[in-house]
This record gives sequence, structure tokens and C-alpha cells, in this order.
Amino acid sequence: MSKNGKLLFKDFNPYITSPFGNRIHPITKVMKMHDGVDYGTFEKKLPVYAIEEGKVIRTGYTSQNGNFVYVEFNRLGKNAIYQHLDSIKVKRGDTVNSNTIIGITGKTGATTGIHLHFGWFPSSDQNKDWYSKRWEDFESYDYPEIIKYLGNPVKRDISKKQIEVLVHELRVRNSPNGEILGYINLGIYDVLDVLEKDNYTWYKIADDNWIAYNEAWEVLYEKEVEQDDDKKEKEDEQEKIDKECKKKIWYKIIDFILDVFKKVLSIFKIK
Repeated sequence: MSKNGKLLFKDFNPYITSPFGNRIHPITKVMKMHDGVDYGTFEKKLPVYAIEEGKVIRTGYTSQNGNFVYVEFNRLGKNAIYQHLDSIKVKRGDTVNSNTIIGITGKTGATTGIHLHFGWFPSSDQNKDWYSKRWEDFESYDYPEIIKYLGNPVKRDISKKQIEVLVHELRVRNSPNGEILGYINLGIYDVLDVLEKDNYTWYKIADDNWIAYNEAWEVLYEKEVEQDDDKKEKEDEQEKIDKECKKKIWYKIIDFILDVFKKVLSIFKIK
């Protein structure tokens, strides 16, 4: 059985019909470098999957490789080629993930039976010719654990203090500078708490979910309602002042009228 084959077939664990390395070619009977791993499927035509998120770089057919698909896995820094497919289920430019069927195993091209030839090389060799690529043994590859993407973004709410995540690589921790739980999804989150630690300002965006702040990573939104409340408070205060001023003006007018009235009365009394 194989070490990494299950990554390609999900619930089916294939067996290796021909490992990576020098071998006598089954058709030409000549010693030649086998630049991939052949995975047997007991002559069954089974779906083969993308390992994780990636992008289809090229699809096609040659008499040697049969139906083939090149996929780039950006996070891993690797490219893969799926060969001898009975049929191809993706097209160039497609974005794929671990649930995407790349194709169905077959025996197209130069092959003696149904299997998957899986080639593996650094993404930096993508544009090199076949013999210049640094082919690697996929069975010797230590596949890194997929870090989860966490978080449920919300809409902008001016009544709350919020933070917007702008970069994919921002880690989520269970406490300020604590254990890494995964990466945070892009989007806006409510700020539940704030804490200064280890020269970073940490924002709590969910239970046991903390992210560090950097102006290149996030944008902070203050509560606009607070600003509106301040404005309203100032307006109310000004209104009170205006009312007091009006009262004083009316008091002066009344005093003036009373003074005039008193003077008129005094004139009449004199006469």
C-alpha cells in the first residue's frame, strides 16, 4: 500500500505498481528514470482528486502521457501531473480543492493497464521542459497538515467597534500570543475585547479567537454611533444655551417695556 496515495483517491487506498526512480520500462524494456509514482486501482476506473486548494495549469493529451492534467498547489509550492486518465473533469484555469475530481483513472497513452501516474515537482520548475524539471518522489513527501480557516465575517455595523481582516495569512490564536488555531477568513468581525501583549494589540473576535493588529493586516472601525451621540449631546447643550439666551433677551425686552410703562405713568401723575 502507499503512504500518500489516499490523498489522491480519498476513501480508496491504492497500491504502488511502480515506484519513483530508475526502472526497466514495462513497454520498451529499457532502463529509464521513472519520474513519478504509479498507483494501481485493481483495474478499476476510479475518480482522482486534487490534494487541496489549487489551480489547473494545463490539460491535454500526448501519446506517452495519455490524458493529463497539471495542477499547481500554491500553499505547498508544488505542481503535480495526473497522467493516463480515462477522462478529464476539469479545464485550464479552474480553481480546485480536495473535493474536486480531476479525472478518472484509465490507461490512455503508453501504459499496460489502468492506473494513475502521479508526477510531483517544485512550482518554480513549472515553465521548464520535462527533463529539466526536478521531479520528486511523492511517496517520500511529508504532506503538511492543512491549517483551518476560521471565522464568520459579519456586515459593517456602525453601532459596534469592528475590525476588517485584509490578508489571508493572519493567524487565529486561542489567546493573545497563544496556540495557533488556524487562519482567519477575510472580512469584518465584531471586537469583543482588546488586550496589549508582547508589543501587539490583540483583538478578540469570537470565543477563544484572538488576532494581532497591524495596519497592513487589518482596518479598525470605531463606533460611529458614539460619535453621533457626542454630536447630539453637543447639539442638546447648544440648544439649552440658545434657550437661555432667548430667555435673557425676552427678560430684557420685558424689563424695557416695564420701564417705559413706568415712565409713562409717572408723566401722567405729574400732570
